[in-house]
Amino acid sequence: MDILKELAKICKSIKELKFDIICQNTTSGIIELIEVQKNLIDVNFSKFVRFNNRLFIRYLEESLIKHADTIQCLKINRIPILKLKKFLSYFVSLLRLEIVFNKFWDDSDKENLTLPILKALKVRLVSPNIVINIIENTKGHLSEICLDYDDYHDNGIEKIIQAIYQNCSNLQYLKLLCEIGSLISELENLLINCQFLNELVIDALNNFDMDKLFILLTKFSPITLFKFEFIDYRINLDDIKLFFDNWKDRNPMLLKLMYQRISISNEIEQQLEDLVEEYKAKGIIKKYFFGYYSV
Repeated sequence: MDILKELAKICKSIKELKFDIICQNTTSGIIELIEVQKNLIDVNFSKFVRFNNRLFIRYLEESLIKHADTIQCLKINRIPILKLKKFLSYFVSLLRLEIVFNKFWDDSDKENLTLPILKALKVRLVSPNIVINIIENTKGHLSEICLDYDDYHDNGIEKIIQAIYQNCSNLQYLKLLCEIGSLISELENLLINCQFLNELVIDALNNFDMDKLFILLTKFSPITLFKFEFIDYRINLDDIKLFFDNWKDRNPMLLKLMYQRISISNEIEQQLEDLVEEYKAKGIIKKYFFGYYSV
């Protein structure tokens, strides 16, 4: 018995659907469950395996498109949708979109993708051409963007950041997982043009030019920006102290540092805490948090 088919008979007012794993033997039930819903708002395909059934993918696309007017949040993870831009173009009511890379996605489609009220965009290793097209056609409503390009080795991420500061004047939250070194000049432009930016999260990957980033933040951060999170940052006390010194006369910052346990000694960790407490007493820091993360 297909449980999803049985659910489709009795559950027709589901607003949020999340599928952690989709396999071959559940495909027809998924389609039926999606199609019968009356007010589907949030759809999350967080894991997708055994996706060689192209006919199912077509039916899945069609079933979701039927709810394009009501779906506000959509997450698609590695689903082999060949014409991604064409598929997404139906979802004019989207407020939040999360898409994760898939090698099957074709970015050669010249059609513009317009998501007129999109507020939040999270992408991981999606073709820069697709991401830029989304950003350029969101009518300036984007306020939250997360970019994960840890494996990207061309200038695609630079072009994405250019698109952000040229089209997202209302940006409030930005998370970057990428090489920072090549982005310093573009980040300067972003800080100058995105005057409502409130929170910046940097997953550093390495420490290249983090000292330059700190200097940049103290010189060009808009008055609204005071929340910072730095991930995978190999602690350099001198750089951090200079960052704090140059932050005086600005809004007290909320600071979060995440690092690998093996990358910091107990002695350095204690010195870091003492340093932060010193600048908290001076009013430079409002709150702070240190934590470990595992790769």
